[in-house]
Amino acid sequence: MWHRKEFQAVVLAGSKGSRMTELTAGRAKCLLPIGNFPMIFYPLKLLECTGFMEVIVVAPEDLKNEIASAIEDMGLRTKIDLVGIPGGDDLGTADILRSIHEKFYTDVVVVSCDLVTCVDLTAIFDSYRTHSASITALLFQVPTVPDKFINPGPRSKVKPEKDLIGIDKETGRLIFLASASDFEETINISRKLYKKHMDFQIHSKLLDAHLYVIRKWVLDYLVTDKSISSIKGELLPYIIKKQLAASNNPKKMEKNTSIIGKNTKKDVFQFAMENPWDKRHKPLCVLIAEMSAFNDHSTNLESAYNGDLIKCYAVIESNQFGARANNVQMYALANKIINEDWFFMDEVPLIKPSEEPVIKSNQVVNCRINKKVVINEKTSLKDTYIDTNSVIETKTRVLNSILMENVVIKEGCVISNCILCNDSVVEKGCELNHCIVGANHTVPAGSRYSDEVLTDIDNLMEI
Repeated sequence: MWHRKEFQAVVLAGSKGSRMTELTAGRAKCLLPIGNFPMIFYPLKLLECTGFMEVIVVAPEDLKNEIASAIEDMGLRTKIDLVGIPGGDDLGTADILRSIHEKFYTDVVVVSCDLVTCVDLTAIFDSYRTHSASITALLFQVPTVPDKFINPGPRSKVKPEKDLIGIDKETGRLIFLASASDFEETINISRKLYKKHMDFQIHSKLLDAHLYVIRKWVLDYLVTDKSISSIKGELLPYIIKKQLAASNNPKKMEKNTSIIGKNTKKDVFQFAMENPWDKRHKPLCVLIAEMSAFNDHSTNLESAYNGDLIKCYAVIESNQFGARANNVQMYALANKIINEDWFFMDEVPLIKPSEEPVIKSNQVVNCRINKKVVINEKTSLKDTYIDTNSVIETKTRVLNSILMENVVIKEGCVISNCILCNDSVVEKGCELNHCIVGANHTVPAGSRYSDEVLTDIDNLMEI
């Protein structure tokens, strides 16, 4: 393991989980359990395995203590700098980076707290370095949902958001990014893009992992342009678009020196290269490219990278599982995948002897059980995750389910493929199939439910 001094790492954990309010009404999204650990464990472990010894975690101010306590129990060797942001502010991801800009002194790796993967990040760093990229993004194949997988909750068909992602086949340059919902039937591609990138493919089945390596000057520019609120929705498309701008080429910028000089707002290209018309101030990477015979394209006889100052690239990972647990379906699928086959599977939370679970049943198969859990005799559990302080009473069966903190299941219940949120109670003799039980909700004794969300409407409206 080594310390990557050329990069800083940031995990964004400020999201409220607007796509999964059934689960986040009573608990922070980044602390929802996946396998043995809170969701935020997975990006932190990924960065630790990559070699980062220090990570900045940005979270709501009112949840700092709770998140700090959870991270402490993970047993990570990484030093965590936990930064709080005002919980009442509805900040986008780019807004968050802007608010902590003073902490950045080098290029930055930005990761969302809901990224669940154990992919080797070497390829994305190699691509970033090789091309001296402005931004490099990690992409996955959209996760395949097994035919037999049944999503807990109502049987409405989940329609995942689709992105249209254009990548140059020859160079790997990221040249187009938009939501499929922005287009009805046709996509208009500019002539300028066709002229510069003659062989590219528009992908509709790739998942943006929300893991980006970003050049420091991009973050400096972000401070000046407060109209940009999100990374994926605004910053990344903006920087991608600027690759086609005439000012992207230093030679063309020389002709417009007087015009730029009169502009009171600092142009993005001035961040990419200070005084680009002055050969004495060219970055080393530009000088090397000019002296080298290397060329990244065969579409014309222009210099390497067409002399571009701004360059965005994408790395597609197709061999490893990667998902963003940002909705109920992906959250449930991530728990299933991790429970079946995952290289973090041997990881266990730090549990003191006094906090060891009490398991009186001998019919517990392929389950993940956290501290202070009580499982009484004559119970049967299989393929289930059980979080801290939960209690399962006698003569109960639980299959393929997720039990969050402080869940109580009374005697004689049958629970199958359900998610029971924190502090929920299932009274005696209930039968639940493919259901979600919301935080602090009590299911009345003898109830029978299938494919439903059982919660108070008021709780969902809080988030």
